[in-house]
Amino acid sequence: MNKILLIYNPNAGKKNIAVHLDKIIDIFASENKLVTLFRIGDNNNIDLADIIKNGVFDGVVVCGGDGSVNSVAKIILDIGANIPLGIIPNGTCNDFSRSLGMPNDILRCARLIAQGNITETDIGFIKGKDSIFVNELAGGVLVSASFSTDQNMKKLFGPLAYYMTGIGQLANIKPFELTIETPEKTYTEQALVFVVLNGTDISGFSNVIKEALMQDGEMDILIFKNTNPLEITDTLFKFVTGGNFRDENVVRIRTHSCKIFCKSDITTTVDGERGPDLPLELEMKQKALKIYY
Repeated sequence: MNKILLIYNPNAGKKNIAVHLDKIIDIFASENKLVTLFRIGDNNNIDLADIIKNGVFDGVVVCGGDGSVNSVAKIILDIGANIPLGIIPNGTCNDFSRSLGMPNDILRCARLIAQGNITETDIGFIKGKDSIFVNELAGGVLVSASFSTDQNMKKLFGPLAYYMTGIGQLANIKPFELTIETPEKTYTEQALVFVVLNGTDISGFSNVIKEALMQDGEMDILIFKNTNPLEITDTLFKFVTGGNFRDENVVRIRTHSCKIFCKSDITTTVDGERGPDLPLELEMKQKALKIYY
């Protein structure tokens, strides 16, 4: 019988995971898998790394948002555990699981993971910051909007709340000079926002870069250049609606590593959580993590 560690965040998304836990455990049991539960909590002083390292688990499953997935993925990589990670999406955006092609339904995801199929995915490493990104790293206006968006708006409008808040801030923001150095070329732009993607989705918006691959060892970078409010509103609308996203106001870069510099103090986010300060040095490691799918 396989042993699975199921890690869940009771405060993620709509905070409704507790009502699904018994059914999830039953789904795994039906596939001859024994589940051990671990609750992520503010007052939980138990070292999760020690549990994963010493628990003789065949796999780890996270039920939560992208931030929870990032934390557990980093532990698996740090301790060198050669075990797959499964994702049951229960956050606000669930970008990583959707980029992997997993369904949004919690129980459907559990059934897929319980079948035990395994693939591999790239992971972005932030050098010198003791940090990774599983799906995205970003900086600029839409990033600061994600931290100022009202929680009630998130509940009512979901990912669209980030876009609505960001558009409302456009009239008051200032561009910043951004430099991104890659092994192939150096880019310097007056920018409003930049996005580094491993997958296809960001902030709940699907297929932002339809052709993005998560096993090619490369990251996709978008720099949104400074322009007039009408043009940038149109550009951002194309961005969040997942259309055929080609725009003269956006610089597109594909590379396996880069350095990012900015003289201004701008907010960054890593997989939906507040990220490190610039400058940053990023490297995409190919097929670094095993994933249930």
